[in-house]
Amino acid sequence: MCRWMAYKGKSIYLEDWLLNSNHSLIEQSKASDMANFEVNGDGFGVGWYGNKLEPGLFRSVRPAWNNVNLESLAGHVASPLFLAHIRFATGTPIQETNSHPFQYKNWLMVHNGQINQYHLIKKQLINLIDEEYFQYILGSTDSEILFYLLLSHGLEANVEQAIITVVKLVESLAAKHNIDHSLRMTLGISNGESIWAVRYSTCSKSASLFYTLEESDGQCYLLVVSEPLEYGSLSWNAVEENAILHFDKNYKKQLTTIFH
Repeated sequence: MCRWMAYKGKSIYLEDWLLNSNHSLIEQSKASDMANFEVNGDGFGVGWYGNKLEPGLFRSVRPAWNNVNLESLAGHVASPLFLAHIRFATGTPIQETNSHPFQYKNWLMVHNGQINQYHLIKKQLINLIDEEYFQYILGSTDSEILFYLLLSHGLEANVEQAIITVVKLVESLAAKHNIDHSLRMTLGISNGESIWAVRYSTCSKSASLFYTLEESDGQCYLLVVSEPLEYGSLSWNAVEENAILHFDKNYKKQLTTIFH
């Protein structure tokens, strides 16, 4: 399974959490504690927000632990909000367009999980994507299709409702094809101000997802992670099963439950 993280707080260098913490995302690409597979070496990506509306984006097919460009970039780019992802490929090619995050205008999304037997309902799902967004699909993963399904069903207006709608669409199509345990996912989504964290599974056996709200130098910061980036001083809270957590620009938390 893939691993991902999201950060919001004062502007910091990307390397602070990507490289320098004692269980950093780069360390997890070599030795994950909570994923089904210990090594996640099928690509890496990071999207960060700065002074422009749209985020910067760096994606690579190289393993995160063996990417000198990433090390240089992370040591020189600072951001108050960024999302990063290490990939474990499940049946789709290892190519840059299949690496996360996925980006549309000011929106970023990272994903861990899968649509079970995706190939059986792929065409029907793609047909549910609006033409407005269809032209931006570059890769071949179910993750990217989920992103554009969310956009097609109102992500920019109401994130929670878009997620609930797409969950129901996927599960309904899967049921028609007798696909069990159709959806298992965690999502990280941002518009440059807020962060949404999603933990969901049709069979209520979701992949791990944690968050922590901390304070440093009198300022709040938020981390949402597939597994803890640091063992020791931080207090990690598990995101509830079948839930959407929204942290707004002022770090106010709102929980929405996704009902089966």
